[in-house]
Amino acid sequence: MIKREDILTCLDPVTRPDLMHARGHDRPVMASVLLIIHYGNGLPRILFTKRSSALKSHTGEVCFPGGRFVKEDRELYFTALRETKEEVGLAFTERDICGSLEPVRTVTSNYLITPYITVQDNLLKPMILSDEVECILDVPLLGLLKTLASDTLHGYISTKDRFIFKYKSEVIWGATASIVKQLHDRLF
Repeated sequence: MIKREDILTCLDPVTRPDLMHARGHDRPVMASVLLIIHYGNGLPRILFTKRSSALKSHTGEVCFPGGRFVKEDRELYFTALRETKEEVGLAFTERDICGSLEPVRTVTSNYLITPYITVQDNLLKPMILSDEVECILDVPLLGLLKTLASDTLHGYISTKDRFIFKYKSEVIWGATASIVKQLHDRLF
């Protein structure tokens, strides 16, 4: 079993947006997400959202609450906190962030996503508060991590660094799978 302490010891210090540098026209769009790990019934679970099929990009994909950095957020982790509250109604503070993982760049949309993590013993019931969200998935963490496989479903030229995870009928792939893979590698 993965204990709360196991998760906390595998995290990086919180990454700040002013430490993220890019050059010229390749400059990515800064974004952040919040991985919400909680201990429902004593076992670790992780929260995902499924993006609405009415959106213009990344429709129907499973992802973490989060979004694009705006100047008013001041720090990149505030973006993850703000978006989480807007999308699923869960209000966390800066003190709730335990750490972060390495930023992940999307293949198609030029986003550089910094994943922040909160680990909670108890969690209020999330609610869909945005038309961006089709549904909320509360997934057993250990079961999810055991489904790791190479991504041969999405037509990548090379599947060397492309992975998928599965939960029921949902396939987690792309940047979200890259983030989950980091968690997998740090815990196992």
